[in-house]
Amino acid sequence: MVKKINTNIVFIALLSLLSIINLFAQKENYISIVVPEEEVTTTTYSRYRLAANTLPGSSVSINGENIKVYPSGAFVDLLKLNYGNNEFKIKSTKNGISVNKQFTIIREDKSLKTTSTSELIIEDELMLPEDDLWLDAGDILEVRFKGTPGCKAYFMDGIEMTELPASENNGVEGIYTGIYTVRDNTNYDNLPITFKLEQDGESVEKKSKAKVSLIPNKLPRVAVTKGDRPYLNYGLGGNRLGGAKLSFMEAGIKLTINGMSGDQFRVKLTDNYEAWIPKDQVDLLPFGTYPPKSLTDSWAAYGGKKSDKIIIRMNEKLPYSTRQEVDPTRIIVDVYGATSNSNWITQHINTEGIKNLYYEQAEKDLFRIIIEPTRKQIWGYKIGYSGNNLEIEVKRQSENLSFKNLSFVLDAGHGGTNNGSLGSTGLLEKDVTLDIVKRLETMLRGQGAKVTTTRDEDVYSKNSERLQNINSSNADILISIHANSIGYTSDPVKVSGTSTYYKHIAYRPLSVAIYKRMLELGLEQFGNVGNFNFALNSPTEILNVLVETAFMSNPNDEMKLMNAEFKDKICRQIIQGVQDFLFECEDNLN
Repeated sequence: MVKKINTNIVFIALLSLLSIINLFAQKENYISIVVPEEEVTTTTYSRYRLAANTLPGSSVSINGENIKVYPSGAFVDLLKLNYGNNEFKIKSTKNGISVNKQFTIIREDKSLKTTSTSELIIEDELMLPEDDLWLDAGDILEVRFKGTPGCKAYFMDGIEMTELPASENNGVEGIYTGIYTVRDNTNYDNLPITFKLEQDGESVEKKSKAKVSLIPNKLPRVAVTKGDRPYLNYGLGGNRLGGAKLSFMEAGIKLTINGMSGDQFRVKLTDNYEAWIPKDQVDLLPFGTYPPKSLTDSWAAYGGKKSDKIIIRMNEKLPYSTRQEVDPTRIIVDVYGATSNSNWITQHINTEGIKNLYYEQAEKDLFRIIIEPTRKQIWGYKIGYSGNNLEIEVKRQSENLSFKNLSFVLDAGHGGTNNGSLGSTGLLEKDVTLDIVKRLETMLRGQGAKVTTTRDEDVYSKNSERLQNINSSNADILISIHANSIGYTSDPVKVSGTSTYYKHIAYRPLSVAIYKRMLELGLEQFGNVGNFNFALNSPTEILNVLVETAFMSNPNDEMKLMNAEFKDKICRQIIQGVQDFLFECEDNLN
């Protein structure tokens, strides 16, 4: 007789077996390498950061040398690299069971070397110009190439070049330089620079890849801005945040173009001041278009419910920039190409947020608007054109600075396909920032504040889209949450801590108040960073701060960012910092 099997007992037994298998699977040792991200990495660095993780409680060695494993399972190092192939073997051992993993970092020697004298040659390396150029009368064309040392060198129509002493170039010979000052009658239109090298009756020529236009007879040109938030750069420099920004503007503003380098036009703002704008942010108007200029007419200033508006009549949209001063607080707006014909300024009595309003003609083509707020703290202001009239709208400080009377917009950095910084355990910055923002939102709402967010799920949006949401929120304060990380050549153990960031000097008090409270969490000081060239610090329209909570790349900081209770503490400290700031704003007459 066949006995009937109890299916419930079998099911329970299977579940138990699966649980045991899963338990052993969870305890099986492993090695996961986060940085470097590839098994074979090529670099020119002499050091390279390692970030990885293993089963907590394991012992780890790299090429036979023991390395610290943190309670999270993370281990980090700053690896020394020799030229050529560098092989690294990682061994992780727990309970007598070992696992291994290896990777390779190839360090290339990209150092500059003297060209061989065995042949007469001009190399592409170091050649200037490297970008297409437009130059005007008085501009200096700088040229350079690297080639066979000890020769005679020329450019264009026989202009002599100089071979620099090897002592100026880390011992490298054969670097030739030259300059040419553009004259009023120069006409060299869209042509490469021809270089020539001579030695013992032999010669060789080479043309630059860049094309140069020395065209004073065709400059200046006029362009008009287009797109969303076109901007002026101070210069041609750049980094991962882009070039340093002088000003954000709007579409429809005319600019005087008097040069070009690569993908940027040079903008003449005044006789003594120039800036640069990306070519894709403007359209060139036909040659012969008059350079923009305007007289300023009379002014009027009106008071609204929550802000004051200043209207300056002009007959053309001109470029502008703004800055702030403190002690005393002033908002300064410079309008380029404008000349005063303002014979009166009408300030209505209901402009309660403006103490004084005046101007100065700083240069013949620089009109400076000066606004002195009633209070020391600036809460945001917007600059733009309505028709050809320049309008400046200045927010007033609320008489009631309780959380119940304030609104916040919270930005969780990164998201979606943009992971942000990577922790050694595989923790993603985008997840940390979203978690903190959700906790901060809940706490602020608990204080009675109105709160909106730029994202409330794991999605990616451009900074331009975030800024549109921020400006449309009409919030009082923007708080952007991030988690920091080092580059590939810094020591992840030595670099840690918290920091806050601002761009505009009048918004520094908020960033300092939050920074001081964040330090009470026992985090290291990384600093309060000003003039920060980040998109979400750029608006003048809203009081804003960026909080880099801690370093994802530091194992101790990372463990804190993995801890729910610690993230709650971060939120409470941010709120307390905001409260400290609000206390300072009370009775703060300018």
